[in-house]
Amino acid sequence: MEVAKNVEELSWQRTHTYSFIAFAIGLLLEGYIFGIAPIATSWYTIPKSIEILILAWPYLWLIIGIAVYGPISDAIGRKRTFYYSMTMYVIGGILLIFSINYALVLTALTILLFAAGGEMNTIMVMAHEVFPRKSRSKSMMMLMDFVALASVLLSAVSFLSFSSTTLFSREMTGIIVLITVLALFLARYKMPESIRWLEKKGKKDEALQQIQKYFGQEANVSVASKSVDIKQKAVPIWFKELVTTLVAFANAAGYGLLTYALAPLYFPNLLPYIFLIAGVAGFAGGFLGLAGDRLSRKWLLFGSSLGVFIITLVIWATIPVWTKVLALFWGLLIILNVIVQWDYMTEDTLKGELWPTGHRGKLTALARVLSIGAYIPLLYISSNFTINQFILMNVLVWLVGLVAATAWLIWGYETGKGVSIGVASGEA
Repeated sequence: MEVAKNVEELSWQRTHTYSFIAFAIGLLLEGYIFGIAPIATSWYTIPKSIEILILAWPYLWLIIGIAVYGPISDAIGRKRTFYYSMTMYVIGGILLIFSINYALVLTALTILLFAAGGEMNTIMVMAHEVFPRKSRSKSMMMLMDFVALASVLLSAVSFLSFSSTTLFSREMTGIIVLITVLALFLARYKMPESIRWLEKKGKKDEALQQIQKYFGQEANVSVASKSVDIKQKAVPIWFKELVTTLVAFANAAGYGLLTYALAPLYFPNLLPYIFLIAGVAGFAGGFLGLAGDRLSRKWLLFGSSLGVFIITLVIWATIPVWTKVLALFWGLLIILNVIVQWDYMTEDTLKGELWPTGHRGKLTALARVLSIGAYIPLLYISSNFTINQFILMNVLVWLVGLVAATAWLIWGYETGKGVSIGVASGEA
């Protein structure tokens, strides 16, 4: 894929900046939409069974959107897929504004979450194919920080929901979605289709047109002396899928259970504060991504998985203490979310880079559907748990991720430290 290699070896261009902005806004909106569900539980008086349903709703429709949009992005292209999801955002945002009961809220969230699942999966796929090799890891990891930033935005919406009328809170939540979609459209208009995808589909002339339009003459360079393809050891697809699914499951379930489920189920009055503290801590921890192109992906995945397992174990062992000393609870929550963010940005970067271009959308989607889907039964199982049982389950969830990360450390290969996406995907 000579044309795609040329583009991959470019220095950072204005087009990359527009692409980064578009992806960042998309992830910010996805994280924001994902967190609307627990906030919506405060809008209406609803039965306990419906409350649990609303908490499971984001995961259910997120994975349906992922499953649908993954193959679509492989078939029709990455950029074109975004226009379908943005249209659904507009429809869902308008419906949310006019949702006069929880049934309409669930319907609006269905549309928004379906689109959000497809959005995030396509971002995870396309970003690897767009950013320069020398900045790929750093760019990917810093993008993940915008999901944490969404928690900060959600905390503001939570405070608003607790201190204002339901009507005003609901309308503002929907209006924020619509304003963000407008910003998304403007940014995405200035970014190219994936050159790597176009070339893989045999559309070389279109790829060259895209290069000329978005990169100019800068991309017409030889890559022979700029990059050397390093052959990695052969790793079967099933092993890659198993590892990425298990580490993603641990992160999705472990983070979701503590942040999005623990608050409304056990500490409903602290919901806005937990969102705020978790978001700020995660966002601050995410700046480790600036060193992403110098760090080993294998070792960072293992180290962060080990760290979050240990801190969750400490949280479980000290329940009698931090339930009485709130300052200790906040301290543990901060440490936890910093390390969880390291794990999150590492596993989500890994999850999208291991696959060949023609199947990257669907194989990334498969790992995400399986990992997020496994969280839904855990949510129902844990709904009547004591805090002790709840945290212990989190310990076991993170242990699964640690085992998978250890397996990748031993039998996997390096995909960070400036490695080409062609090498990471096994295509080189």
